Amino acid sequence: NEVQNIKFNSSGQCEAPLVRTDNPKSWYEDVEGCGIQCQNPLFTEKEHREMHVYIAAFSSVTIFCTFFTLATFVADWRNSNRYPAVILFYVNACFFVGSIGWLAQFMDGARDEIVCRADGTMRLGEPTSNETLSCVIIFVIVYYSLMSGVIWFVMLTYAWHTSFKALGTTYQPLLGKTSYFHLITWSIPFVLTVAILAVAQVDGDSVSGICFVGYKNYRYRAGFVLAPIGLVLIVGGYFLIRGVMTLFSIKSNHPGLLSEKAASKINETMLRLGIFGFLAFGFVFITFGCHFYDFFNQAEWERSFREYVLCEANVTIATQTNKPIPDCEIKNRPSLLVEKINLFAMFGTGVSMSTWVWTKATLLIWKRTWCRLTGQSDDQPKRIKKSKMIAKAFSKRKELLRDPGQELSFSMHTVSHDGPVAGLAFNINEPSADVSSAWAQHVTKMVARRGAILPQDISVTPVATPGNHLTPRPPVPPEERANLWVVEADVSPELQKRSGRKKKRRKKKKEVTPDPERCPGHSTMPSTVPRLPRLPPQPCLVAF
Repeated sequence: NEVQNIKFNSSGQCEAPLVRTDNPKSWYEDVEGCGIQCQNPLFTEKEHREMHVYIAAFSSVTIFCTFFTLATFVADWRNSNRYPAVILFYVNACFFVGSIGWLAQFMDGARDEIVCRADGTMRLGEPTSNETLSCVIIFVIVYYSLMSGVIWFVMLTYAWHTSFKALGTTYQPLLGKTSYFHLITWSIPFVLTVAILAVAQVDGDSVSGICFVGYKNYRYRAGFVLAPIGLVLIVGGYFLIRGVMTLFSIKSNHPGLLSEKAASKINETMLRLGIFGFLAFGFVFITFGCHFYDFFNQAEWERSFREYVLCEANVTIATQTNKPIPDCEIKNRPSLLVEKINLFAMFGTGVSMSTWVWTKATLLIWKRTWCRLTGQSDDQPKRIKKSKMIAKAFSKRKELLRDPGQELSFSMHTVSHDGPVAGLAFNINEPSADVSSAWAQHVTKMVARRGAILPQDISVTPVATPGNHLTPRPPVPPEERANLWVVEADVSPELQKRSGRKKKRRKKKKEVTPDPERCPGHSTMPSTVPRLPRLPPQPCLVAF
């Protein structure tokens, strides 16, 4: 009887692709004492090396692009830290951290530490008590960053939608809501991550070199990866389409209210949003297609692998019974091309998020940064917002009144620059939102014409009237008569009391009367200046 001559394996060795292990959690189905080797047997050694080179290349590109975006925001943080543009900073930060998790496997001996157990088997059902935390740490970095990035995408589209609706108004729709953005974006991925660790569904994969959810049980991958991404696609796509429709409505329904610069920016933004939306939807659909490919074929791959294991076991029997040795191979295997396409979609999403700073404004930011670091002078004309100049002039009106020779100084923090993100500041209400710094030298004169301060070129001269003997004012040249205002006023204690009561009631205006003690025989002339400002306590001539 040939069966009586069979010598069973008593050496404690397991036939490849199984390896010896004493951990019951690592045993392969009914084969006690043997578990699946760490290197995925569904792929060859050559395919492993090819995939690792592919991951290294694309993750390096992603980490470079996202780091450049983060550095650009930090280089001009004062102008860049504005919603909704700053949301792109957080999106790129998430993909940057996630790329670090992908590149961690290329450290010396890190890949085996991440995806392999101490007995040489594949990590399945992590976390476990008797293994290191390297697999769990990489999973948290990659998964948490991915989920945070896609949720930030929803916040970005919502912020765009609400900001576009408020264009042309003073309403700030995001005021007071940004803290909720952070609360939602950082808490939801945290809850999902804790839930995955609680059910111990983190698996290692030697092909990708990381640990992720649902490599073994695809149902958990569908629930914790595809479901959130699908929800993000629906909600984010809705707000993105509504935002583009809002811009199109503004451009088509109010063409006469838009400056040429604003109309150009709206066209550019609609184009960029369209391309961005196409890429985002395309990458998500690619990801879904690759995952569905895995789901529909995983059962067939597992059956082929089981037949391969049984075939390898029969080789021993055939050798001892002098029967033909069967040719063992895995008939159905995953496509390496599909895995590459899936990773391309993920890394491509990170790169597409960084393209929003590929603008001319970014080049100017780095030029100013280089000049600041090297101590060189920046020959670029400084642009200062009108609103900031006027606000500073009004806030300094008391100092300018005491010291007419004082000049307004505008630091680099006051100087306005475009942020790195293109097309998010339209300036619909004014054709030119900024002016050159030379105009700032005359801002005090402009504010004086609004009745707020007295600029340094005001001359104070008593006015001669019938009944007094004051020195008559000198003749005014003809070319300056058009710019001459005669203002006669006096500030009395009674007026000061009335001014105090006026601040409390704010109901009616008080009539200004001259002080007879300070101006004897002086008759008050009606002022030609509307909303007369508070002037020095003597009749004066204002000329400029």
